Amino acid sequence: MGIVDFVKGGVQRMMIARPDAQKDKVVYKHPDQTFPFWSQLTIDADECAVFFRDGNPVATLPPGRHTLQTQNYPFLNTLVDKFTGGNVFISEIFFVLTRPLYNQGFGDTIGSMRDPDLEIRVTPRAFGTFSYRVVDPLRFIVWFRGQASGDPNDSPRWIQDMLFMGLRSTLTRMLKAGELSLLDLGQCGPEVARAMVQSCPDLANIGVQVLEVAKLNINLSEEDQNRIDGMQDQIVQANVDAKAAQRRIKQAEAEAAQRQYQLDQDFANRARYMNQLDMGRYQQYAAAEATMGLGQGMAQGGDAAAAGAAGAAVAGGLGLGAGMAAGARMPMPYGYPPPGYPPPGYGPPPGYGPPPGYGPPPGYPPAGYPPPGYGPPQGAYPQGYPAPPAPGAGGAPAGAAGASPAAARCGACGASNPTTARFCAECGRPLSQS
Repeated sequence: MGIVDFVKGGVQRMMIARPDAQKDKVVYKHPDQTFPFWSQLTIDADECAVFFRDGNPVATLPPGRHTLQTQNYPFLNTLVDKFTGGNVFISEIFFVLTRPLYNQGFGDTIGSMRDPDLEIRVTPRAFGTFSYRVVDPLRFIVWFRGQASGDPNDSPRWIQDMLFMGLRSTLTRMLKAGELSLLDLGQCGPEVARAMVQSCPDLANIGVQVLEVAKLNINLSEEDQNRIDGMQDQIVQANVDAKAAQRRIKQAEAEAAQRQYQLDQDFANRARYMNQLDMGRYQQYAAAEATMGLGQGMAQGGDAAAAGAAGAAVAGGLGLGAGMAAGARMPMPYGYPPPGYPPPGYGPPPGYGPPPGYGPPPGYPPAGYPPPGYGPPQGAYPQGYPAPPAPGAGGAPAGAAGASPAAARCGACGASNPTTARFCAECGRPLSQS
């Protein structure tokens, strides 16, 4: 090997950096574990370098150019190889990307899900892209990626699986809470995408953060979509019928309110009339109506006279009742009647009473009245009627035993009766009316 090859190999050994062909890998492990003092370590702006010795993490260096010597980085003292005289470091160096990684595609079947409103079960599918970044390189290597060189696509694939777990839990929660319906799957992309980012599980434990989900498309198979469309048509028709029923209910309520208003107005008018009613004038009106009815009935004669009298009695009774009710409500004035009322010597005026010659009309009662045997027997009195006082007991004057009392003539039939009799033996009428 010539001097040029030696110098070229020495220069390559002195420069440590990620090759351009490995720029897209999330984790790149430097193939050589030994490097001399004064080596130049170049770390790009979108990554960091993690040092391991004997399987244990030692340190992490940020982006920039670093000259590897113990004066600059004291942790290198633990990496010195003593068998080489202290001129060589032994360590595994991992380059980890810390920039956001965009356009990470995903797509798969979410699984069977049931809508609590529609009561049907479908199998949604989801497609889209997402972005993530490594926020803790050491945790990402130790707890997730490992220190072995493997497939660079393993990391995104695992994150996709975790993202789908978050998507399924998000959709289930939103369906149960009523925030989402299977009818809205075509328009729910942005809202579900934001919820996915918040509920993506367990990625902080591996040092990864999902930043954003873009172009999320949740759809159904053709068979499931036809079922959803049929259900949507039924819901639309039910909404139309419900709105028509609501309009009819409002119309019925308006008509009922109008009828109630009219009833309230009638009741208010009646109450106002009753409050303003003058009972005295009403009594006068009732008496006048009764008198007019009585006169008309008597003028017609016969049954009409009787009907007129009955109407007069009813009207008079109504007037009397109204007057009594009004009088009961009105208290007597103070000082009524006045002192000295009525005046001394007050009595009926002269000539007051029945006119001279007043009595039953000729021929009354008719011949043969009362029928024979009518009235109490001689010397008998009705039950409960007081017996006449015995002679000498304060009633009739005492006389000789067996003396015949004077006769009393009945004013109705002219029959002669004993003075002790109370009823006429012929007609049965009380003798006091004679």
